[in-house]
Amino acid sequence: MCKETNRIIPSKLITITQRKNNMVQQLNNTQIAINTLLNKLNDSLPQIRAKAAEALGKIGNSSLADTLVSHLIGENDLNVRLNLIRALGEIGNESAIPYLASCLSDTNPDIRIITAESLGKIGSEKAISYLIQSLQDTEVKVRVTATIALGEIGLEDVIPYLVNVCSDEDDSVRFSAVDALGKIGSRYAVN
Repeated sequence: MCKETNRIIPSKLITITQRKNNMVQQLNNTQIAINTLLNKLNDSLPQIRAKAAEALGKIGNSSLADTLVSHLIGENDLNVRLNLIRALGEIGNESAIPYLASCLSDTNPDIRIITAESLGKIGSEKAISYLIQSLQDTEVKVRVTATIALGEIGLEDVIPYLVNVCSDEDDSVRFSAVDALGKIGSRYAVN
């Protein structure tokens, strides 16, 4: 038994060391990818910038939030802006909420829609007051998305606002409000 143990332990140590080395290499590769994508946010082609923003969102590193916000502030291309906003939602860092909140007053309804969606993905209580304001947006899709986002955040405090939205003139907004109320109510019924 001792001889077998002496043979097994070194082989296990080699396996553990190999796994550790593989993990370190993967982390290095991920950092190289992140740095490359961050550089591509400055590319002259907006399609490249948009794709880089999308990829950074998929990586989901929350430490990238400030960098993405700074790129969003200086970006003029609609698709790049949309992808940066989506990426901030995917990353989920609360530090992006104040800037995303300012995007809710953008003149472009697509920006407002994606921003409401991203705030819902972040899922923070800090986003609630901004989403509640979006329930009054002139665009139906913005109101629908804000309603869905409030349902995703799922705090009981938003119930009175969702009840009010159940009287919206648009069917899809009312439907979303009823659905959001069901999600929130079922969470609290279980608890």
